[in-house]
Amino acid sequence: MAKRERTRKRKSIKKLSVKQKVLIGAAVVLVLALGGFGIWKLVGGNGAYGENVLYADSVGMLTGTGIGTQNRFSGVVEAQDTLNISLTSGQTVKEILVQKGQSVEVGTPLFQYDTDEISMNLEQANLELERIANSISNLNGQISTLNAEKASAPASEQLSYTTQIQSLQTNVKQEEYNYKVKQMEIDRIKKSLESSTVTSTISGVVQEINENQGYDNFTGEQLPFMSILATGKYRIKGSISEQNIGNLIPGMQVIVHSRVDENSVWSGVVESIDTEKPESSNQNMYYDGDGSMQATKYPFYVTLDSSDGLMLGQHVYVEPNMGQDSENNGMWLMSGYIVDPEKNAYVWAAGKDDKLEKREIKVGEYDAEMDTYEIVEGLKSTDYIVWPSEDCKKGMTVYKNEGMSYPTGDMGVDDMGMDGGMSVMPEEGMEPETEDGL
Repeated sequence: MAKRERTRKRKSIKKLSVKQKVLIGAAVVLVLALGGFGIWKLVGGNGAYGENVLYADSVGMLTGTGIGTQNRFSGVVEAQDTLNISLTSGQTVKEILVQKGQSVEVGTPLFQYDTDEISMNLEQANLELERIANSISNLNGQISTLNAEKASAPASEQLSYTTQIQSLQTNVKQEEYNYKVKQMEIDRIKKSLESSTVTSTISGVVQEINENQGYDNFTGEQLPFMSILATGKYRIKGSISEQNIGNLIPGMQVIVHSRVDENSVWSGVVESIDTEKPESSNQNMYYDGDGSMQATKYPFYVTLDSSDGLMLGQHVYVEPNMGQDSENNGMWLMSGYIVDPEKNAYVWAAGKDDKLEKREIKVGEYDAEMDTYEIVEGLKSTDYIVWPSEDCKKGMTVYKNEGMSYPTGDMGVDDMGMDGGMSVMPEEGMEPETEDGL
């Protein structure tokens, strides 16, 4: 029920019909099955070490649910909102009251300013304000004296007195302006002194504490002193290289996959791709044999339809939603691959270490026109199965026929296990071999 609910939440792009998929799958099944059988006969049914070898075909190719490939891009769950706190010029931190990774609530004390220095700055500003006030008073006194002398001075000296008075009046206006500026500075210092303890204005998790307040290597912008990620509403921050940046565009619908649980998927939309801020990591680049630099990476962001079940900091895969079905709904398999479909249905599948195993499955409706059964449980598009024959025995070596699969993603940095685009089949459950865990 949970899987169906997740499926209903997705905003799917127009898909191929089931019969269209099966027809395409049927077109290649004979090539795959007969090709594999022919190779098996040519080698006499023996592997390189003298044991029988069977050739297995991709369920995705056979059912039409695995036709084509999709790029997957690495991503991490982050908060939708972030609080960045920068230090005011001239202020120094006396004590940091939280740690990186700590959860905070609205009003949680984060750090304290050094109030000793703030107090000294306030005292100095008050002295400067007093000096300016005295200067204004002295200037006004000189103006009064000159006005009195001007009243009894002869006409030949009137212009000289007027010039002196106007000059002093200009000085008074300048000092009055300086007084207002200094008063504003004092008010700011007093406010800083009163709020020497900085508190959080959001509920979240402390993401970064940059005590030295360095600069971003790419943008040159000063890093915030402290960053807090808001909790409650998440988004995905992904990484895409310049080589495959055309595979994502803002507004595109995407599917988000858990790295550890093939049944956990979410849907969303590409919010933006930030080409103005390349990611500041040496892993964004790799070098060809001639030493040339390749593949700068850029962050992109995905807005989720629902973030239920996701954890802050969780690593995921993101792929364009091209209508691929990540579950078994609509998967129809040729009856010839299914043994005893009316009772205890099973198929011969490639199991652990590519050894043949009997895989029990659950089938649904039968399509007489196509001679196919709906696969309800037991198989994924990423599984490989063998055509049933008397040669099928548990534990035999299986060779996966992958001759029809053509990856479309970038080679190099993306396929060497680094975060970013990675070419994989679009079905759910595909576990990339180049990356591990969460």
